[in-house]
Amino acid sequence: MRLATPEFTTRGFLFTSMLKAVKELGGDDEVVRHCLEASGETSFVEFFHYPTRSLLLLISTAAEALSGRYGSVEEVLRQMGARGGESYMDTPVGRAVQQQTGTRPQRLMFALQTLYEGLTSYGKPALSFPRPDRGVLSVQASFMPLAYHEGGAQAISGRMGLTPVSVRARRTGPLSLDLECSW
Repeated sequence: MRLATPEFTTRGFLFTSMLKAVKELGGDDEVVRHCLEASGETSFVEFFHYPTRSLLLLISTAAEALSGRYGSVEEVLRQMGARGGESYMDTPVGRAVQQQTGTRPQRLMFALQTLYEGLTSYGKPALSFPRPDRGVLSVQASFMPLAYHEGGAQAISGRMGLTPVSVRARRTGPLSLDLECSW
């Protein structure tokens, strides 16, 4: 949280999709209101940028509120990531990415790279394919929890019709991570 300084921003789409996820995961209007208050914002415009710190406050409030229902904060984060990935695939950009990428597993990695580039003002995602059945998206700055990344990538792969895909995220530095997908 202390590293999420003002120069790190995230598009409003991620905020609105997280509030939607809170409702879908069983949060009532009071929980949604509490999450919005925790963010320090009153509303979001999908293409505007907002402080990433505000998003982290929103998500941590939601994860704590819903953890009893899902057994752990980590599982709530995974579910929120999945809902965020599904919301992305419902957007015009997500549908275009899906249409362009088809069902080749390697294309999942390009879809994830596009997502990261479009939602944040930071991160600089880079792709590598260490084996024909594996892709790695390396992100140099990411504040979202690993379980969130895994849930989102798994949901996007499912929406693209790619099964089975194994997804694992691991930290490579204080803010950097590798998101590894294998098929």
